[in-house]
Amino acid sequence: MPQPAILMMVGNDIRHDTRVLKTALALADGGAAVTILGHASSGFREDARLGDVRILRVPVAFRFRSTQQARKVARRRARLVPPPADLRTRNTWGLRSTLLAKEAHDLGGWSKQARSVAGKVERKVRTGSDRVVTRLGRREDVLRESWWEWWDAHAVGATWRREVPELFDYELAFAPVIDELEWDVIHAHDVHLMGTASRAVARRRATGRSAEWVYDAHEFVAGLSQYAGRTGRRIAGYLDAEQEYVRQARAVVTVTTPLAEELQRRYDLPTRPTVVMNAPPHDTPTPEGVIGIREVCELEPDVPLMVYSGAVTAARGIHTAVDALPDLPDVHLAVVCVPHTNVAPARQLTARAAELGVQDRLHLVEPVAPDAVTEFVASADVGIIPLRHFGSHEFALANKLFEYLFAGLPVLVSDCRAQADFVRDHHVGGVHVADDQASFATELRSLLGRRTEVRRHIAEEEALLEPYHWEHQARALRDLYRGLLGADALAEPARTTVLTGLVEGAAPRDDRPSVVGIGPANMAGQATAWAQALETHVPGLRTHVTVVDRNLPLLFPGDETVPSHVYARDKAWAQKFQATAQQEWTHALLEAGRPLFGLRNGRNFAGDARVLRAVGIRVGLILHGSEVRDPRRHAALTPWSPFVDPEEQLTAQLQTQRDALWARIDTFLEEDHGPVFVSTPDLLADAPGSLWLPVVVDPATWTGGSPAMDKDVPVVLHAPSRASLKGSASADEVLTMLDDRGLVEYRRVEGVPPAQMPAAIRDADIVLDQFALGSYGAMACQAMAAGRVVLGHVLGDVRDAAGEAAGMPLPIVETTPDTLAEVIEGLVTERDRACASALAGPAFVEAVHDGALSAQVLVEHMGLRGD
Repeated sequence: MPQPAILMMVGNDIRHDTRVLKTALALADGGAAVTILGHASSGFREDARLGDVRILRVPVAFRFRSTQQARKVARRRARLVPPPADLRTRNTWGLRSTLLAKEAHDLGGWSKQARSVAGKVERKVRTGSDRVVTRLGRREDVLRESWWEWWDAHAVGATWRREVPELFDYELAFAPVIDELEWDVIHAHDVHLMGTASRAVARRRATGRSAEWVYDAHEFVAGLSQYAGRTGRRIAGYLDAEQEYVRQARAVVTVTTPLAEELQRRYDLPTRPTVVMNAPPHDTPTPEGVIGIREVCELEPDVPLMVYSGAVTAARGIHTAVDALPDLPDVHLAVVCVPHTNVAPARQLTARAAELGVQDRLHLVEPVAPDAVTEFVASADVGIIPLRHFGSHEFALANKLFEYLFAGLPVLVSDCRAQADFVRDHHVGGVHVADDQASFATELRSLLGRRTEVRRHIAEEEALLEPYHWEHQARALRDLYRGLLGADALAEPARTTVLTGLVEGAAPRDDRPSVVGIGPANMAGQATAWAQALETHVPGLRTHVTVVDRNLPLLFPGDETVPSHVYARDKAWAQKFQATAQQEWTHALLEAGRPLFGLRNGRNFAGDARVLRAVGIRVGLILHGSEVRDPRRHAALTPWSPFVDPEEQLTAQLQTQRDALWARIDTFLEEDHGPVFVSTPDLLADAPGSLWLPVVVDPATWTGGSPAMDKDVPVVLHAPSRASLKGSASADEVLTMLDDRGLVEYRRVEGVPPAQMPAAIRDADIVLDQFALGSYGAMACQAMAAGRVVLGHVLGDVRDAAGEAAGMPLPIVETTPDTLAEVIEGLVTERDRACASALAGPAFVEAVHDGALSAQVLVEHMGLRGD
C-alpha cells in the first residue's frame, strides 16, 4: 500500500504548538508522510523538518483583516454632532468680532449701535452654540460607546465572513500551497482553517482524486473567553464558521470526552468525535541541566510553594491566587509565564502583589522547554489551575494538569466542570470556587495539610495516570486514521517519538539536480567563472549569476545584471527575485558580504542567508578581499603593506567595515550555517575556518600569441584593479625609469574592458601583478595561462598553499618594490630563466585554476549534485 500523505494546517507559526507537533509526529511514527502548513511570522516562506515531519510556513498578508479594522475604526469615529470649534477657529472668531466692533466705532452714525449689537449677539450665539455642541458631543460619545459595547457583545447578524475576515487571508495564502502539495487527508487544527480545508477537498475531488479532511477542535468555540480583541461578536463569527463546516468533515477530533459529547449534541454529528488529549508523554527523557522551580525562586525545602505554569491571561484566573496570598502567610506563588515574564498581565500581577504587600512571595519565572516542565515544577508543593468560568473552560483538561500529576504534585483547580470532576474522581487534589479568593485560600490550606497523603496516592496508583499518557492518545489518533485510510494504512510503532531532543531544521533540497544562485559582486568575473566550472564538471547542475551594475569602470556581466538603483530601491523587483530564488534554487553563494535581494532583508548577507536557509536552500559565503582582509593583521606581515598607517583614511575605513562584517561571518561559521570560501589563499588567515576556492580562468581564452620574451624590447604590462592596494605607485616609478632607458616598453592600463584584456596580455612579455598584498589573484592567473612571465610579491604561506594544491611551485617571480628594477633587468638579461617561468604558467593554471579544482571544492562542501 502506498505511503499515506497527511497535510496538517494551523493558523500560527507552529513553533510553540505542542499539540500540533505531537499529533504530526504520532502519525509520522505510523508511517505517514506528514506536512504541517502554518503561518510564517518571519514574513518569508520557510521549509523545515522536525524528525520525519516536514514543516512549511508561508506568509499571510492579512489584507482582509486590516481592511475590516480600518473600516471599523472609521465607523466608530463617525459623529452625528460636529465637534466643537478648535482653539484656532475660536481665536479667528474673536478677531472677527473685534474687527466688526472697530468698524462700527470708526464709521459712527446710525449704524454704530446696530453693528455693536450685532457683534455682541454673534459672540453670544457662537459661545452658546459651542456649549450646546460640547454637551451633545459628550452625550453622543456615551451613547456611541454604549452602542458599540452592546454590539460587540451580541451576535445579532454575526457571520464569519463579516466578523473574522482573516479566514479569507488564510485562504489566499494557503490555497495555492495546498494545491501544489500531494496529500490524502487534510487535518485542520482549530476553527480558522475549516473552510480552507473544505474547499481544498472539493477542488481535489473535482479532478477525480480522492480527498478527505479532519477537524481538530482544540477548544469549545461557543465558550471561548473574551478579552479586548476577542469580543462576543467575534466569537460568534468563529462559531458561525464551525457550524457551517463541521458536518462536512469526514471526522472530528477534540481534547476531552465532555467536549466530544457536547460537539456531537450541538451539531448532531453521526459519531462522537475522537478524543485525543493533549497529555505529556510518559517516559520523556529529562533535558540535562534543568534547575527546579524552588531553586530558581531561592526557597528552602520547608517553604510552602504553589506553582502555575502556562499562559498568563485574565481568563486563566491567576489573580485569584495572588489575591489570596494575604490569607496564606508564608506561602509563595511561582508563575511560570508563557511566553515570557514581560507580558502585560504578568506586570499587572506584580502591581497587584505590591498593592497587597505580598510582592516578596510572588515569583515570575521565565518558561522552560515543553519537555522540561514536569521536572522543572516537581519541587513545588501544589500545582494550581484557577480557571475562570467560560464555556471553553468547562470542557478543558489542560496539559498542565497532567504535567503537574506526572511530577507527583497535588493539584488545586477551580470548579470548572471537566477539571473539577477529574480531580474529585481521582482524589488528586482540591477544588475551589472560581474567582473566589477566600475559597482558594481555604482549599489550598487544606491541600497543603494533606499533600503528603495525596503525593503518595499519585505515586502508588500507576493505573491512575497510565490512560492519560500521550502514547495512548497517539494510538487513538492512529486508529482514527486507519478508519479513514484503511486498516493497513498506518502501522503501530514500537515507540512514540517525543519532542525532547528534536531540533527543527530546514529540509535540504536533495531530491533534484542542484540549482546554484551566485551574486551579487562577480568581482573579476569570478562568479561567472565558478558557475561555468560547475556546469562543466557537474552535468545537470544549473547556475544563475546575478550582478549589480554599480556604474564602475569595469563590469563583468552574469545571467542577470541589475542596475544599482533597482537593486537599492525597487521593492517589487526584490520581492519577485527572492520568491523566484526560494522556489527554484537549491543552493546559494553570497559574495563579498553583500545582500543578494537588494536591501529587502538588510544591508549585509545575514538576512538573505536566513531567508534562504529557512526554505532548505544551502547557503555558502564567498569573500574576495578587502571586505574580509584585516588591515591591522596585514600591516604586521610585510613592510610593503598598504595598511601600515592605521590613521590613513582608507585603512581606517576598511578596518571598520571588516570588523563589522566579520562579526556576522563569525556567527555564520560558529552556528554552522554553511561554508565560507575565500578566493585567494592569503585570506584563509583573515577568515579562520574558511576554505580556499581558487579563482578560475579559461586557458583557451588566454593562450595564443608569440612566445614570451621574443621581442628585442620586452613589453611590461601592469593593469591593477585597485592601484592603491596593489603597490602600483612603486611599479610606475621603476618601470617609467626602465622605459626611459629603453630596456622595456612599459604599458600601464586601467579600466580596460574585459573583452580586450586577452589581447593586451598576449601582447605582453612580462605582467606585473601586485607588490603590496602578498598574494596573487585573477590577473596573475590569466597571465600565467597566457604563458607570460608574472612578477609579484607573494608571502611564503601563500606560495606553500598554492604549491601544495598544484603539486608544483607557484611560477610567479618573487618581486618587491625594492627589488623590482633588479629583477626585471635580470629577466631581460637572462631570458632563459624568464622563459622557464613563463612556460610553467599554463601547467600551474591547469592544475589549480582551470575550474576543475574549484568545482570539486564546491561540490564537496556545498553538497551539490547533478543528474
